[in-house]
Amino acid sequence: MLSSAPSLRLQSSIVGVLCAGLALLVAAPPASAQDSEPSKQEKLMHYSLYYENYKNDNFESARSDLLWVLENAPGVPDGDDDNYRRVIRLYEGLAEQASDEETRKAHLDTAATHLASAVEKIDQDGLEYTPYKWERRKGRFLEKYQGSLPNDVEGLETPTAHYRKAFELAPKELNAYYIQQILQSHLENNDLQQALDFANTVESKRGDDEEVAEMISSIREDIFGKNPQAKIAYLEKQVEQSPDSTQLLTELFNAYNRQGSVQKASELSSRLMKMEPSAETVRQIAQMHLEDGRPEDALQAYERAEEQGAELKAEDYFNRGTAYQKMGELARAREDYRKAIDMKDGFGRAYIAIGDLYARAVNQCSGSEMARNDRAVYWAAVDKYRQAKRIDSSIASTADNKIQTYRGVFPSKEDIFYREDWKSGQSFTIDYGCYSWIGETTSVRSAPSSG
Repeated sequence: MLSSAPSLRLQSSIVGVLCAGLALLVAAPPASAQDSEPSKQEKLMHYSLYYENYKNDNFESARSDLLWVLENAPGVPDGDDDNYRRVIRLYEGLAEQASDEETRKAHLDTAATHLASAVEKIDQDGLEYTPYKWERRKGRFLEKYQGSLPNDVEGLETPTAHYRKAFELAPKELNAYYIQQILQSHLENNDLQQALDFANTVESKRGDDEEVAEMISSIREDIFGKNPQAKIAYLEKQVEQSPDSTQLLTELFNAYNRQGSVQKASELSSRLMKMEPSAETVRQIAQMHLEDGRPEDALQAYERAEEQGAELKAEDYFNRGTAYQKMGELARAREDYRKAIDMKDGFGRAYIAIGDLYARAVNQCSGSEMARNDRAVYWAAVDKYRQAKRIDSSIASTADNKIQTYRGVFPSKEDIFYREDWKSGQSFTIDYGCYSWIGETTSVRSAPSSG
C-alpha cells in the first residue's frame, strides 16, 4: 500500500493539469473576440520587445514584433512616426547583415516598399510627422542605395526630385547639403538653365544664409563658365528687376565686354557713368570709348576715375596719350606717353607712339611741301624708334619698318650743305616754329643715297 502512494500523487497531478487546461479552453473567448483591439498592455509589450532588440541591432529578432506594432499600434507610444522610420532602418540593417547579395537586395527592396508607402499610412493613422523630412529621407535612401534597387520602385522618384520636394515644403529648414545636391545634379546632367532657375529660387528664399549664398555664387560661376551667354541672360533679367543697381549694371557691362558685345556695352556705359561705378569700371569704360573712336569721352572717364581715387597705371597713361593724339593735341599726348615710360620699364610701344607723334607733327606743320626744317623732325622720330627697338625686342620689326620709312625722307646731303648750322654728326635741337613743343636734341644726318 505504501509503495503505491507516489503513483497516486502523480495521477492526481496529471488530472489537475488536464482540468486546468479544460478550464482555459472553456474560458477562451470566441474567434471574433480575438480580433478585437489589442490591449494597451499588449501593445506596449510588443513595442518593448522589438525596441530592446532594435536598439541593439538585433534586427531579425526585432522584426516580427515591429511588424505587429505597425499592423496593430503604429503610433505607440507617442503618436508619432517613429515606428515607420524604424522599420526602414530595420531592413537596412538586415541588408547590412546579409550574408549574400541576393538577400541584401531583397531586404533593401522591402525597405524601399515601406519607405514609399509610409507617408500615406502615417496620414491614415493620424500620426504626427514632418513632411519635408520624409522627402529628404526618400532622397537620401535612393542616393545611398543606387544600383542596389530595382529601376522603378512605385512611389519613389530620384534623389534630386525628392530633395527638391523637401525644399519646396521647407525652404528654410532644409540643410544646405541637399540644396547643393540638387544644383550639382542639374550641372552633371548639363541642365544649366534648370540649375540657374533653381539657384535663383534658392536665393529668393535663403539669400540671407551666408553658406547658401556662397554656394549659389560658386554654382553660378560653374554655370557661367560652361555657358557665358547664360550669365548675360541672367544679368539682363536681374537688371530689369533692379535697374538702379550699380553692381548689376557693372556685372552686365563686364559680361558684354568679355563676350565682345561692344555695342551693348557702350549703350550700358552711359547709364553707368550717371551712377557711381567703381574706379576700375570707369577705367574700362574709358578704354572702350577710346576703342570706339570717342577720345573725348575716354579722357572724361579717366578724369572721373582719378577723382574717385584711382591710381592710373602705365597702360592708362598710354591710353590717355592715344586719346590726346587722336584729338590732335600732340604735346599733351607726349606728356602722357612719357608718364607711361616712367612707370613701366621696357615700354617700347610708348617710344613708338612718341616717334609717331613727331611724324604726325610734320604732316600737320609742313603744308603742301616739306622744307628742310620739316624733314629734320624725322631725325627725332627715328631716334624714338631706335630707343623702342633697344628696350623691347618684341617690337623690333615694327621699329625697323618705321626707321626704314622715315630715313628715306631725311634732309638730303645738299640740304645739309646749304645750312650753316648743320653738319653731319653734330647736335641739333627741334624747337622752332610749329615744332617748338618738341624740344628734342638729335643729330644731323642725311637720307641714304638712292644710288
